[in-house]
Amino acid sequence: MSAIAHRGPDGSGQIVKDKVILGHTRLSIIDLKTGDQPISNVQGDQIIANGEIYNFVELRDRLGTDNFSTLSDCEAPLILFQSQGKKFAEDMRGMYAITIVEGDSGEIYLSRDRFGIKPLYICEDEKGLSFASEIGALIEANIIKPVLNTSVRDQLLQQQFTHGKVTAIRGVERVLPGETLRIVDGKIIERLRHPALPIDGPADWNEEEAIKLLDDVLMDSVAVHQRSDVPYGLFLSGGVDSSAILACMRELNDRPVEAFTAGFSGTQVTDERAHAQTVAKAAGANFYAVDFNEDDFWNLLPKIVGCLDDPTSDYAVLPTFKLGAFAREQGIKVVLTGEGGDELFAG
Repeated sequence: MSAIAHRGPDGSGQIVKDKVILGHTRLSIIDLKTGDQPISNVQGDQIIANGEIYNFVELRDRLGTDNFSTLSDCEAPLILFQSQGKKFAEDMRGMYAITIVEGDSGEIYLSRDRFGIKPLYICEDEKGLSFASEIGALIEANIIKPVLNTSVRDQLLQQQFTHGKVTAIRGVERVLPGETLRIVDGKIIERLRHPALPIDGPADWNEEEAIKLLDDVLMDSVAVHQRSDVPYGLFLSGGVDSSAILACMRELNDRPVEAFTAGFSGTQVTDERAHAQTVAKAAGANFYAVDFNEDDFWNLLPKIVGCLDDPTSDYAVLPTFKLGAFAREQGIKVVLTGEGGDELFAG
């Protein structure tokens, strides 16, 4: 668990039962007092989860608050499991990697959010099945050796990252986005998929209807992403995506938004800080700018690479690392971003 302690510095918990070992390190965002994991129910089922279930308030109301023993968003999947079994992930909105162990049978269910925001890696061999949020944890536990899988080389060079089941480390696979695995006696016996997009294609809306629906959906999404018991802010580039998120946050919050921007000095890369500051001022946000320079590159690169289980050649991870550290110094523990807008709207 020490290999993933940086992911959850606020606490840890573990359970050893029969042939199953669960370990969890916590970054506390919701229910700071009683949300420690693993969480159990009266049937003896156990859950550990990384991420956040954004519609947990609505799920609590639907499932009955008397069925919950905590205020944690991560208890909602466990209560859903009681009523829906292996299809528990169908009604959840969020970014998550979840493990549920059924108390009676000992069956294990691994589930990953539809967009694959939260990582979940597995290693299946003759000894059984191991899983973790980072490949480094599997290496640290001597479950696998850090041997490169050269078959993903071209994919990495062409697309700047690797995707699908196959990873850059031999013997390790990803749980796919939207996938739930059912595991019995250390073997995967069933795979369920929950697609991120409607399987029947786009709806037949006119432009006016589409704009109105998009506005409603975006405002609702920002609202539920802000559900937090700790301070939150925004990574602002000044582009369309993050500026739209800022506009929503301004409407939803009584206090000024804490907006953070990174820029490159002395390079050929476009510096967005001035434009971002103009956008922040128009929205009445508190604006913070961070400079990423040549010294930062050499000094921070080893730490940044150490945080990346999956290799990437997208240089955006460099300023984002420093920006995140700076935001944390200002007391911010959660940030919203405009990530995903280019993918959803084709750039």
